[in-house]
Amino acid sequence: DKRNLLSNYKHQANNNNISNAELWSSVRSIWQEQGQLNQQVSVRNYIFFLEGESSKNCAKFRKSVTVLIMVLSLISVVLIVAGCFLPLFSTEFLGIVGLAIGFRGNAGANRVSQYSLFGFIQEIIEISYELNTNNDRIGLGTIGGIFLLSCLVVPLVQVAMLLVIWFQPMSFHGRSRSLVALEHCVAWELLGVVLLGCFLGVKRMGMPATLVNEQCDELQETFDTMVQYGLLTQEHSKCIDLLSRLEIGSFVTLFAKLILMGLTYLVKLAATEAQQDSFMRKRRSLALSPDDPYVMIAPVPKHFLGPLRCLLDVWREGDLSW
Repeated sequence: DKRNLLSNYKHQANNNNISNAELWSSVRSIWQEQGQLNQQVSVRNYIFFLEGESSKNCAKFRKSVTVLIMVLSLISVVLIVAGCFLPLFSTEFLGIVGLAIGFRGNAGANRVSQYSLFGFIQEIIEISYELNTNNDRIGLGTIGGIFLLSCLVVPLVQVAMLLVIWFQPMSFHGRSRSLVALEHCVAWELLGVVLLGCFLGVKRMGMPATLVNEQCDELQETFDTMVQYGLLTQEHSKCIDLLSRLEIGSFVTLFAKLILMGLTYLVKLAATEAQQDSFMRKRRSLALSPDDPYVMIAPVPKHFLGPLRCLLDVWREGDLSW
């Protein structure tokens, strides 16, 4: 097999009665042919040529990997959009202040407020119009636009970029530019920042109410008496209390973020391995002698022949039944 000649270079030269120069030219031509096969292909169809004594010397991503990427992409898009509409967290006012707020509405409904990402952006825009100055409209409008861009538009563009990298046939330089564009999308995708803000906000939101209640200690006996006579419930026996809790939107967005991270890792790793393989194979085909440092380093998809071995189909070159 000519494709394994490099490992026993001198041995083959002696047995086949050909010169070292002819043998080296044959090996280089094989590497050039392999590089041409992958010159304008998608990542999902990229062929890794494995070197060694194994009878199976070609590898390509399984069709099930493509199905998995499509399913995860669809799920992530649905969850990202749903997370923008569903409430991320809610607040509820208790105590005397909570009752006073509740009397403004129907049966205390106004004491509970839910906030989604789109609702938060809408609140920002409304505040900017209430302030009624150009600077406030520009500043707050910019903040709202950044939230919308980084939490909805950029994640959707990132999913689209991942699908393009996986399915679209590209040259080496085209795939490099796509990976750079993907890095910019990852940098501007701020779903994790929004989730972190929600988690910390829910945990710390009740602290101001605690400080106010410390100033109402003198009224606590009055509140206890009102509870005893049934005028107040136990939860309202204080000046003010603020309960905050995470809502379903936070968990939907968290799930979307985890799927997007896994999807990005898989596609980016596959594209990077293909780029490294393509670069090394081209560099080896231009080597002038078998002593060139690039010749001694075999291009191997180390991640997908290691922990992610199950994602590759491996077969023998020339096996048409595959």
